[in-house]
Amino acid sequence: MGNNIKNEIEKIVIPKELHERSKLGVLKAKSEKPKRRKLKKVVLSVGVSTAILFSTGVVAAFIPSFNNLIFHVSPDVALMLQPVEESSESNGIRAEVVGAMSDNEMAVIYITLQDVTGDRIDETLDLYDYSMTGARMFTHEIISFDEVTNSAILRIVAGGKELNDNKVNLRISSFLSDKETYEVSVNANLSEFTRKYPDTIPLDMNNIPGGGGTLFYQLRKEETVQVLKPNQNTISLPEIDFMHISNIGMIDDRLHIQVNWTENGMDDHGYFYFTDNNGKEVRPSNIYFGTDDNGQTNYGRDFTEYIFRTNNIDLENDHLIGHFVSSEKYTTGNWSTTFRMKTTGEEKRINYLEDFHTWTSDSLSVSPLGITIYGNGYLNELNNIKVAVTMTDGSTLPFDLVRSFSEDNKVTVKFLTDRLLDISNISSVNVDGKSIFFE
Repeated sequence: MGNNIKNEIEKIVIPKELHERSKLGVLKAKSEKPKRRKLKKVVLSVGVSTAILFSTGVVAAFIPSFNNLIFHVSPDVALMLQPVEESSESNGIRAEVVGAMSDNEMAVIYITLQDVTGDRIDETLDLYDYSMTGARMFTHEIISFDEVTNSAILRIVAGGKELNDNKVNLRISSFLSDKETYEVSVNANLSEFTRKYPDTIPLDMNNIPGGGGTLFYQLRKEETVQVLKPNQNTISLPEIDFMHISNIGMIDDRLHIQVNWTENGMDDHGYFYFTDNNGKEVRPSNIYFGTDDNGQTNYGRDFTEYIFRTNNIDLENDHLIGHFVSSEKYTTGNWSTTFRMKTTGEEKRINYLEDFHTWTSDSLSVSPLGITIYGNGYLNELNNIKVAVTMTDGSTLPFDLVRSFSEDNKVTVKFLTDRLLDISNISSVNVDGKSIFFE
């Protein structure tokens, strides 16, 4: 089946930290604002098209929206999709669940959104408030946009429990569009801020909406940490009016850069990173918080504190870059569809106890979509787990795509490969050099 599955799943952009609207927070952005482009149709051979239609059942042949979708996914993915065709219309926007597939703890859902009265949908479309019963963590990606029909196809990936063969309700309450992305160089003399001790205020890590990065889990364990006192060293960035740097300073040998967001934007977000002359990038951890009228920290998102370890950056020579995103349009409505989530096939699960430093696994499962390790603790993005399977014919299949979900001390890490798995032909699973055999 080649690299079709891999190419499709690689399009699913799941950041190292989950979306900013999840409880853990989000750092997500694109390198530049995409240009408008008309829908490009992919022509499949008659043999491939026929195989897709017949393998998904007779009903699929009579569903135009599903037939349109298969031109935008690989044949291997189309073979797994369950046709749904459940739609909902609100505020002049038509939403339709076209197809879906699941392996119990991960669901992939394809939907279309079409503006039948205006031009609120474009290639920067971003779902804002949405949910699905039985699922906890979400990410999504637009896979095609048709400027002529004002419509887009999106792929939603959701993590959950016991999704197979259950009725689920997908609800969308709002989305963003007309997105602008800014990539700016920060012209500040950092040594001026690092030579002196800044004023700080305490932050209760149990009273924040979230954060991210490798330092976040360590800071959360400390329960109370020090952050910069807001608006002591303000710096504006070129062409950006929805945020400003509110302070810079060193705390515990780490560089803190604090940002104050305006109250106008719905989902303004972004991050800083350092880059050297060779193009190597270093990104920060981050914490979200608010302040009260007395200047003390409280629960909120008015401020983001970006925290860098200084042992891998050169403050004198490396360049500090800001990458920030703002959306001009915010559309609300009530789009709700209910459908039954069908499984992609059988699953095998065994006990698997292993220490991964910040979390400990308790079980491992194999499904046609990949290998999943479950456990408890905090997911550390520095964990570099190597997974492969040995087939009954002696061949080895590596897994080079990783998707992870972490919530309420529960960790789920899914490993994906470039093809569907025939579970009956798997001899063993190899995790970091250790073989695990299924009886």
